[in-house]
Amino acid sequence: MSQTSTAEHPPVTAYNPPPQLDAAIAAVPLVEAAKKPKKVGYLTNYSFHIWYQIVIELLHRRAKQYGVEIEIMDAGLSVENQINQAREMVKKVDAIILTPANTTGLEEILGIAAAENVPVVIEANPVEGMATMVAICDYDAGYEMGVWVGNNIKNSVGSPLRILDVGLPWLRPCLLRSEGFVDGVRSVQPDAIVTASINGEATPSIARKIAHETLQKTGDIDVIFAMDDETAQGAFQGYLDAGFDPNTVTIAGFGLSGDHEKEWMLRGGALKVSAAMFPEYVGLRCMDGVIKLYDGQHVSVRDVTPTIPMTAEILEKYYPLKDGAFTPDFNAIAAIPKKGDCTKV
Repeated sequence: MSQTSTAEHPPVTAYNPPPQLDAAIAAVPLVEAAKKPKKVGYLTNYSFHIWYQIVIELLHRRAKQYGVEIEIMDAGLSVENQINQAREMVKKVDAIILTPANTTGLEEILGIAAAENVPVVIEANPVEGMATMVAICDYDAGYEMGVWVGNNIKNSVGSPLRILDVGLPWLRPCLLRSEGFVDGVRSVQPDAIVTASINGEATPSIARKIAHETLQKTGDIDVIFAMDDETAQGAFQGYLDAGFDPNTVTIAGFGLSGDHEKEWMLRGGALKVSAAMFPEYVGLRCMDGVIKLYDGQHVSVRDVTPTIPMTAEILEKYYPLKDGAFTPDFNAIAAIPKKGDCTKV
């Protein structure tokens, strides 16, 4: 079944590339290939999100290094849209990168592409029969951040830690993040309570509204966990709307994509930790993966990308300020240990 956001026109979060971004990208060696695609299509799910704004920017810049043209189509959270877009796109491109709009129902796209001999790299959300996917280990990333919260965040009166879970239930990776986080917290604080799990629909305004309504019923909480930082921000506003103290809640987010999140973390506000997912690095891996796949080179079915519970203390190791802007250090990011096999997929 297709899932569609109730926000018909979600706002686009603008990405302002740091001045030294091209220099950072140029330091990462290109894939050597005997043949390269002339045009690559990107079927994305919600380009309005800051994560995908960054991925798209990196795809364009990396593609330019290869002399490859990029075409973007946005499914707007609709499986039907994405399948129809795939039928159109395979006639115009040599290879495709796909961010699936749902956990199921996208296998048809692989068949459409195979019929035209167009290779496909999957990003984030697995599709049965895929050749390769660029993604983190979602459960493990959530678990590791949950352990951090369990060790560092305590209820001020000594009662069990109370958690609001803000998810996106029609995407399995997001469910795994929530599950991993709660398991990680409970590995340290076994009596931690999930007061509610809500669907933020990857849209801050929706997360704000539903969090407000939910918290009016459940009462105060200690931790807001969200499958991405933007919906965490929305849920935090809902928390404030419900009249609770911003100084007594911890936000544990996912992504740490935009400058706003990094600045908020460095200010020492509610955002204490976020599972950094490095969209800049993912964009590079997707484009490099397309080059390999098109050239017939070996690719892993799961190209695991790094993640780490990011805090203010270590942020500038991975995003040093250059010309006043957070700039990814790809060598530092690539050096983060990665699991060979994800605990849950």
